[in-house]
Amino acid sequence: MREEILDSNTSYYLAEALDTWFSVGHRDVAVPEAAGSSARVFLLKHATKPLPWRQNPAFKVMRHDKIAYAMPLFREEFKILSQLKDMDAITPMLLGGYLKPAPGTSWPEELAPTSKVLELQGGGQNIKGTLAIFEPNEVDDILQQFDERVQDGWLPFLILERRWEDNLYMLCDAGYTRGNFIQNLSMKQVLDIAIQICEILEKAHAQGAVFLDHKLLHYYWNETRQKVIILDWNIGRWMGDEMAPEIIRDDLLQFSARALHHLFTGQQAPGAAVVGGNRPEDIANSPIQYKAQYSFDVQNRLNKDEMAFLEKALEGGFSSASEMKAQLMVLAAKR
Repeated sequence: MREEILDSNTSYYLAEALDTWFSVGHRDVAVPEAAGSSARVFLLKHATKPLPWRQNPAFKVMRHDKIAYAMPLFREEFKILSQLKDMDAITPMLLGGYLKPAPGTSWPEELAPTSKVLELQGGGQNIKGTLAIFEPNEVDDILQQFDERVQDGWLPFLILERRWEDNLYMLCDAGYTRGNFIQNLSMKQVLDIAIQICEILEKAHAQGAVFLDHKLLHYYWNETRQKVIILDWNIGRWMGDEMAPEIIRDDLLQFSARALHHLFTGQQAPGAAVVGGNRPEDIANSPIQYKAQYSFDVQNRLNKDEMAFLEKALEGGFSSASEMKAQLMVLAAKR
């Protein structure tokens, strides 16, 4: 562990907010995607030198005004990222630790960055404080100090690779793409993406983690490598050796209702948790079965076997990610 100063004049500092995003679908305004969540996210920079990564990373810090709610979520994310660090489809934790804001710190409002002035006002460059920085192999030390640090006014943070790839929501959402999502990815690519997500879940489940928050905003598509990358395990759970079949089934059902239905049809299944800042109870209180909904264009896009697969998935018909992957591979082979 080492300590550094957070100060935009001399050291590390927080730049523009990364927890807002632009909608070019039904509403041409920026929507604060992370509103109501457990964290604020900013671009991390240094005032005098480049940081030792290919691009400036994301700095995800626990909200100071939602500590009781956010503490268990950050604790879980530290555990999960530490255990899954060898999976190359996971956005890795570069560093972690705690921020002690300086007395009198005022956090920026969550402003839609519709102008450079608003972007600056919503940035974190005026936040000063002290950083206690830990390496990824020191997560046990982070967790050991967790309660004591938070009680003393420190806020847990994660420094993560900033994704540069295309967010799958922006490629696959019918509203965002003004109905053109079918042209963005072929059905063969959609099936390959679903297979890759199943592989991620298969490995995560085997190691003791469930993802749960399967909105497409959390999946990125590297077109060059034809590869899916996953982001944000904040609502995920670390089960370790206590992974039960019903927990896996619940994770696969959430994947099916949110990500899979969205990839296939351009929208989440009716009744699924909204796209946006979700809480664990939003997932826990979700339906135990869903019905597929197809527009006319989607009915022409999907064949009968693909519709049958989606409907089985929405009924909770799969007990493992490997079983789901096997059926997806059969469908993909016919495309």
